[in-house]
This record gives sequence, structure tokens and C-alpha cells, in this order.
Amino acid sequence: MLACSILTSFLLIIVACSKKNEESKVPDVPTGLSVTFTGVEENGGGGYLAYYSFSWNEVKNADYYELYYSKNSSGPYEMMVNYIYGTNREFCFIEGSIDNDMDRYVKVKAVNEEGSSSLSSFVHCHYSYNGGGNGGGGNGGGSSTISAPTGVSADVSGSKIYVTWNSVSNASSYRVYRSSSSNGSYSILESTSSTYYYDFSPNTNNYYKVTAVNSSGSESEKSDYAYCYYSNGGGVPDAPTGVEAHDNSVVGETWVLISWNSVSNATSYKVYRSSSANGSYSLITTTEYTSYNDKNPMNGSNYYKVKAVNNAGESSYSSYAYYNNTPTVYSPCPVTYTSHTASSYQITLRWSNPTTSGCGTPTTAYLRVLNPDSGDYATLETMSGSASSVSFSYGMWANSEGYVYCGIITENSAGTSGGVPLVYNWKTDTWYGGKGLELTEEMEKEWYKFSK
Repeated sequence: MLACSILTSFLLIIVACSKKNEESKVPDVPTGLSVTFTGVEENGGGGYLAYYSFSWNEVKNADYYELYYSKNSSGPYEMMVNYIYGTNREFCFIEGSIDNDMDRYVKVKAVNEEGSSSLSSFVHCHYSYNGGGNGGGGNGGGSSTISAPTGVSADVSGSKIYVTWNSVSNASSYRVYRSSSSNGSYSILESTSSTYYYDFSPNTNNYYKVTAVNSSGSESEKSDYAYCYYSNGGGVPDAPTGVEAHDNSVVGETWVLISWNSVSNATSYKVYRSSSANGSYSLITTTEYTSYNDKNPMNGSNYYKVKAVNNAGESSYSSYAYYNNTPTVYSPCPVTYTSHTASSYQITLRWSNPTTSGCGTPTTAYLRVLNPDSGDYATLETMSGSASSVSFSYGMWANSEGYVYCGIITENSAGTSGGVPLVYNWKTDTWYGGKGLELTEEMEKEWYKFSK
């Protein structure tokens, strides 16, 4: 009996150790990674934020998970989120320009104190600003659960190629790929919920393949290819019409939006700019769209012309559109008095003009003094806006109590500076107001009359 008890205890220790070893091993690779496109918003800087929700199956002995991403399915993969406690996570990809499509490939790994698993199979996140976004499963070791499309065909339709295919049961969307050779590398063009696609920028030799994607994000194998030869779509395109230039500024920056009508047979457009209507025009961008934001216009006159482009060549220039980029002129700010002195018969004022943001440069300065008889301010002297000192005889401008109200107002095309006058009492030889001296409530009431 004693021997049996010892043997039983020994076996229990072995089982316990085996269980502990099993629980503490490096976690398995996560499975079932899927992605769902959840929305997009513009970021205010000409780009967008594309949101995706990722989920995967729980790994038994994982403490947490890490998500990795790459711009290519083959890698390299960089960490984008770590310490994920749970089996789902939403993430936002930031794309710098609405003119760019976005492709990201995402994998997940499980981690515990013993180490981390290998990366899982990838899921593919694609977003086109004009075509919307979606997420789909990859072929990095995973399995496809949906059939590839059949009946893929491609035909020239004017200046574009019309690609069609048969619908696939359980498909929520399709992805269209193109290559310049049948066995070459196929790049994704678009994701769509339709069973057709228009290629507005075809090559000369075009090979198309299509995949189907289901609601869980699994992507099928690629279909058989469809080939279409594209010449020049009917010759050189016509020059664009309806070219316009409008202010499209954002806070702190001047932007000019140039827009035009689309041109049949055009695959892209070239936008040119000049400082004069009949001057030399320089190319500033090439775009597939019918508008462009000039985020760095020239000061003064900006003349814009546009050309349409296809495989056959370029159109002639369009008519020009004009935009005048005149910097905002601000009115001057009230002067800063640097000193003010008085003798027995003369007052001298000295000042500087503020140059902080929002303070304009004065073109004219005025010496204004209160007439004690009428109660109104008179302009004694008109000076250049760059003037910084002036003297005058104050005898006739002192009231019965000995006070003289005087000061400087500056002006430019945007308006006047306004301000509060200085006050000097010749009987007590005392100054009020100005730099470093007391500003009384009574003097503040003088603002309106002095600034008028």
C-alpha cells in the first residue's frame, strides 16, 4: 500500500509538471484574422483617415496580442499596435493625400511571458477615396472560402476599358487587378460591389483578373485573365473647357482650386501656371482628376491653363483662368510711446509702430491735439507713416486747469490705428497715460473722440 501511494504521488507530480509546461509554452499562431472597413473621414489637411476593425480567434495561452502592417503582402511587417487584451481592435490608417489609393497588409501575433508566436496570415486593407474601402483576407497561409469569379471579359469603350464578370454566390465585393503581361505582377485597381469596372487609364496591353470577397473578409483566388489591347482611344484629346480658379484657403494658408470639365479620351491632365496671361506657362502638376489645389500660389497674379493627355499625345492649352493672390492688408495697431517730454512752451512725442501679427504697416501718421474751446481733436501735422517723433507748441491747447490732450494716430489703406491720447499738465509738470504711466478711466473715455 505504501508503494502504491508513493507511485500515485509521483504520477500526480508528473501530470502537474506536464500541465504547467503545456500552459507556459510559446503561444500558437492566431487564426481567423479578418478585417471590416468601418468608415473614413478627411483630416483637414488634404488627406483622409481610413478606419478598419480587426478580429481573430482567441489563442489559449496568450497574454496579449500585437498587430503588424506592411505596404506589401510579402513584407517587411512593422508593429502598429501592441498590448491588445482581447481579440479585436479598431485602427486608423492616415493617408497624406486624397489623390492616393491606400493598400495595407495586416498580420497578428500572440504573446505571453515565454515569447511570441509567428505572424498570422495577412488580411488586405484597400481604400480608394473615390471608390470606397474594404478589407479582405490574404493568401499568406490562409485558405479561401469563396469561389473565384468566372466569365471575366474586357472591351474598349471609348477612352476606357469596360471589364465585366459573373456574380459569385456569397460575395459582398470584388477586387479588380491589372498587369501588362499575362504572367506578370497584378496590381489592384479597385474594390467594388458591382460586377463591372471602368478602367479610365488603360495601358496599351491590359490583362485583368478579378477576385471575390465575402462578408467575413475572405478573398478568393484570382480569376482567369481577360486581355484587352488599347490604342489611343480616338486620337489626341480636345483642350479642356470651363477652366476656373477660386479661393480655397484654409487657416493660415492660401490655396487656389483650379477646376475644369472632363475631356473624352483623356487619361490625365496637366496644369500650368504663369504670372501673366501671355507669358511663359510652367507645369505645376499632372493629375487624373478634373481639379487641383494649388497650395503655393505666387503673390499677385496667377494665370492657369490646362492640357488633356492620353496615349496619343497632349491637347493644346485651354483658355486661362485668373486668380489674384493679394496678401491681406491689416490696419495699424495703436502706437507705442517711447518717451514724451515738455519744456515751458513745447511738447515732444516719440513713438514706435507695433509689428506683431495682425498689425499693419502705416503709410501716414497724424499729430492730434484736443481743442479746449470746441472739445474736438484737431490734426496739427500730417507725417509719413515711418515718422517716429514730433514737437509742437502747446500754449493755446491747454485748458483752464493746465491739461493738454495730445497723441499720434496712424493709418493705411485698411484703416486707422485708433488709440488713447497722452495728457500733460503744465501747471504740475505731470504726464498721464503712455508707456509706464497710469491710464485713468477718464482718459479711456477719450478713445472715441481721439480716434475718430
